[in-house]
Amino acid sequence: MWVFKASVLVAAAAILGTAAWTSVHRKHAATDPMSARETSSTTPAGGEQGATSTPDSLSRPFAGGGRISMDLSAGQYKIEGAPDDRIEIRWSVRDADQLRDVRVQADVKGTGATIATDGPSHNFRVTIRVPARADLHVRLSAGELSLRGIEGHKDVELNAGELDIDVGRAEDYSDVDGSVWAGEIQAPPFHISTGGLFRSFNWRGPGKYRLHTHLMAGEVRLRATSPAPVER
Repeated sequence: MWVFKASVLVAAAAILGTAAWTSVHRKHAATDPMSARETSSTTPAGGEQGATSTPDSLSRPFAGGGRISMDLSAGQYKIEGAPDDRIEIRWSVRDADQLRDVRVQADVKGTGATIATDGPSHNFRVTIRVPARADLHVRLSAGELSLRGIEGHKDVELNAGELDIDVGRAEDYSDVDGSVWAGEIQAPPFHISTGGLFRSFNWRGPGKYRLHTHLMAGEVRLRATSPAPVER
């Protein structure tokens, strides 16, 4: 047993090292004068009616039912559904001087939106509020991500960290899959509890939405207000 646990720890350490390099590489790219992402977080989208920005927040009009893609740097994130037809992003850092190092973009084109962030490697916290009905495609380099109150397709991947999703009702989904290279999957709504190396599961239901989650190293937690019925 101890040999198995040691193998998990070694694999996790190797994957975490890769994730850390990815985070550093992305941060360098964001601060490179030639980088396309070098955009001030205080600059609202050009000519976009209702768009607002401050040194620690931004807001964009966005109707519910669309697709939102997020490319997120390392940090602690909360993604929440809201009744408003807007995307609102707020962030905080440990020291006020670090705000100058934060880059946050939110671009809206019709029924699609893209969000990108880059910030300090430590104590970077972000809350993203989107319409309660939206399809999400999220990629986070490393850190913690919680997601709640959003109905729609969900495609979420992290290199390393913790992922916590409130899926709402299990019966709303037609296809659910989750995997970790090293870590744990706790998904009571779908009657799954597993851990170790290269763990995964697939579940099919009567709903219309798809849920995909993947971590290289860490823990996936899926919870629901209404769990799926136990198969007999």
